[in-house]
Amino acid sequence: MNGVVGLETPRSGLASLAPRRAEWEQGRVFSRVRIGHVPLDLGRPGEVLQSIEALVARGQGGRILTPDVEQVVLAEANEGLRQALATADLSLAGSPALARAARVIGPRVPESLVGAEWLSPLAKLARERAWRVLVVAERPGVAEWTACGLRDRYGLLAVGVAAPGVPEDGRGPWVDRLIDRIALTRPHLVLVSMATPKQELFCQYAGARLQPAVLVGTGAALESPWDEGRPAQRWRELAGRGWLDRCRRWLTAPVRLLRRNLSFLRILAGSRR
Repeated sequence: MNGVVGLETPRSGLASLAPRRAEWEQGRVFSRVRIGHVPLDLGRPGEVLQSIEALVARGQGGRILTPDVEQVVLAEANEGLRQALATADLSLAGSPALARAARVIGPRVPESLVGAEWLSPLAKLARERAWRVLVVAERPGVAEWTACGLRDRYGLLAVGVAAPGVPEDGRGPWVDRLIDRIALTRPHLVLVSMATPKQELFCQYAGARLQPAVLVGTGAALESPWDEGRPAQRWRELAGRGWLDRCRRWLTAPVRLLRRNLSFLRILAGSRR
């Protein structure tokens, strides 16, 4: 994740926040609520997988995003991120914390999956439907290792494409060339792993040009199932260039997380009113 929204104390406490009520949208297979500016779809795993299958079968493309607490906070000040999240075909909780928060203001879903938990059932569905899968990731080795894991574990036709040079706004001449490379493989699913808001903006920009492919923004969740298979790569990343900057981020992480979480609690409180 990149970017932190500072905590600004309102003059009169939570009462001074602009109302952010839960919004119920008609004509959907399952319920959708909003936390701040971020929509969340609250469906059982079977329902969500059916919706994903319908998106692919429709042949008109689509975008599936997995926002986390970070996106909820950043969306307060980032209009581009707000628009990308609001126009996604599916918006699924990217962490247990956000899933619990959604249940506070929305209906209780007996069973639900978050973040990396979606990867296995989605991969099984892709295998059953013989979908072609392409993985795009900005961190070194992630796309290749993930594609290899999908091929070995699930027998998928999967290809990995590294994308370390995507600009923060998710577009530009280099991105156009990247999209052209992706289009050559004619994928059904494109799994995207980038920092926010770059990932959401890239999916929004590329989604219109990669139809009928469905783009899935996974964030760091794409890395976790395959980490145990690439320890040497992880150590090379830690020992490579920029290690001082990583150490600085680790040392300041507790303060950043505290500010972010306090901001999120303020937004959640406004959503419940």
